[in-house]
Amino acid sequence: VINMHAKLKSIWKSIDSVGLYIPGGNAIYPSSLIMNIVPAQIAGVKRIVCTTPPTKNFNPYIAFLLDELGINEVYQVGGAQAIAALTFGTKTIKPVNKIFGPGNAYVAAAKKQVFGKVGIDLIAGPSEIIVVADETNNPDWVAADLMAQAEHDENAQSILITNSKVFGDKVLKKIQNLLNIVRKREIIDLSLKNNGLIIVMDDLKLSHKIINKIGPEHLHLQSSEKEFILKKINNAGGIFLGNYSTEAFGDYVVGTNHILPTSGAAKFSSGLGVIDFMKKNSLVQINKTSFAKLSKHVENMADVENLDAHKLSVTIRQIK
Repeated sequence: VINMHAKLKSIWKSIDSVGLYIPGGNAIYPSSLIMNIVPAQIAGVKRIVCTTPPTKNFNPYIAFLLDELGINEVYQVGGAQAIAALTFGTKTIKPVNKIFGPGNAYVAAAKKQVFGKVGIDLIAGPSEIIVVADETNNPDWVAADLMAQAEHDENAQSILITNSKVFGDKVLKKIQNLLNIVRKREIIDLSLKNNGLIIVMDDLKLSHKIINKIGPEHLHLQSSEKEFILKKINNAGGIFLGNYSTEAFGDYVVGTNHILPTSGAAKFSSGLGVIDFMKKNSLVQINKTSFAKLSKHVENMADVENLDAHKLSVTIRQIK
């Protein structure tokens, strides 16, 4: 009842302006553009600015999506320069309040340095996946799941946790066979050789200890213990449950966002969503009744902290 108590409220508002970095070098992902722009529009962001490295051959899929989604402020500037332009502004680019989107190491470093002047989504690292599978799973499917992340980048990390060395060996053989039918076979091979790992455990029910320690970007639980393991997972970006829940569905069509924390950041952060394009104001309204009831507590805390003016702002209002 307002006449007797303090009124407290949270007011959610969209961020005024955001900048979206669109990679234009080794990797061009129209899906990532959708994953950034659509949540921003749902949140109600009024000004959405996109930057992408200059090129004579502008990617037609990116061009179509920018038009289809109604983005009319696009600049061909890339790298750390784009992050600086979005942060501090230039003669032609007005600064924004928060920057989103993946980029190379220079883009990531620039975002980290400007944080505080502007907000940033996260520091994106190489893609990661942990697949938990046992001898009852299909080794071809598991091999393809590991390869799907390895093809992103030679620095990507693909890990298989299994309770069978025989099954692990089968997966390795299947990878060698499947490499012959994919275009990025060299990147996949290099990624798996440098960063791939097969962990053999006696009891997969204990795999959650390894998973929570790593905090992977993607986690695919396929083994028969999947439901038990799921209950124990606290640190993972996106979790895919069951044989048919390949991570590619999360990348493209099921509605979850594929922009997820990497490099262990799942221990303290979540995947991108509408809320990341919003901010919260707190509203406090005190009436006479609640003022009289709470003022002594405020005075006591002000005394403890030696903040006399804080106390004064309360005592000066007290009715004699």
